[in-house]
Amino acid sequence: MRRSLLASALLVAGLAGALFAQLRSSGDAPVTGPDPAPGGSGTVRERTASLFCEFTNMTDQAPRVGFYFHVVSERASPAFALVFQREQDGSQVDFGGPEAPSPIWTLDGSDSPTVLRSPEDDTRINLYGYEPGRTGTVWFEAGLRSIPYKNLGGHCRQSA
Repeated sequence: MRRSLLASALLVAGLAGALFAQLRSSGDAPVTGPDPAPGGSGTVRERTASLFCEFTNMTDQAPRVGFYFHVVSERASPAFALVFQREQDGSQVDFGGPEAPSPIWTLDGSDSPTVLRSPEDDTRINLYGYEPGRTGTVWFEAGLRSIPYKNLGGHCRQSA
């Protein structure tokens, strides 16, 4: 009984880790705009700047929660629209549709470290070594501070 329970727990943790690893390994940011028409006569797809953060359990063995944001460039101060939040069990909440508009998280660069704040509650992401212009495969340290998740360590990556 204990072995099958342990095996099930390891399988779930492995699947969640594989899901996050797949998202982590995709270096391209999502694209917006219509798909090009067959034959190359369609419109060019434009890239949207994004930020992905994942936070692990206490032993840094498996991702516990991940957040994917698009950079909101129309605003005067830096802001990030939450696109989805993925949990360790693989469940995901998508935002940006009519039923669930994207919450806009605000960035406060005057804090040290830089802090990304949720509009709904006291959830915040501390971004250590955050550089707005840096993109690509460079991961930097981050910390999640929230009541449901407590204090979790993790990292983030920007894409352009």
